[in-house]
Amino acid sequence: MLNDIERRHALNVIERLLKPRHSPHVKSGGTAMCRVSGQAIEVYSARPAYDDPDEIIEIPVAKFRYVRTRRVWQLFWLRASGKWQGYAPMLEAEGLPGLVEEVWRDPFCCFWG
Repeated sequence: MLNDIERRHALNVIERLLKPRHSPHVKSGGTAMCRVSGQAIEVYSARPAYDDPDEIIEIPVAKFRYVRTRRVWQLFWLRASGKWQGYAPMLEAEGLPGLVEEVWRDPFCCFWG
């Protein structure tokens, strides 16, 4: 579980991903958000359903997981099968900023589509 200091620092770094960017999800009224669960932080896009504006659809973007024993952050992307997989071009880093920048740039279209 992330302690309060680790959580605040991570959320401050990830905040860049939550700012609007040019993507189909944001153009359709989506909002980038994140949730913390144990050692992981999941970034997702939330938008109203096309056929029912009262229903909110969450589209996973990326997952960051902290491995305290090795003091590294790992980056995952969601495959079409619905399973999270390590992002091979940049699986882990000692700090979050490099991983967040990789998700923001998305050179292989794994995160934002």
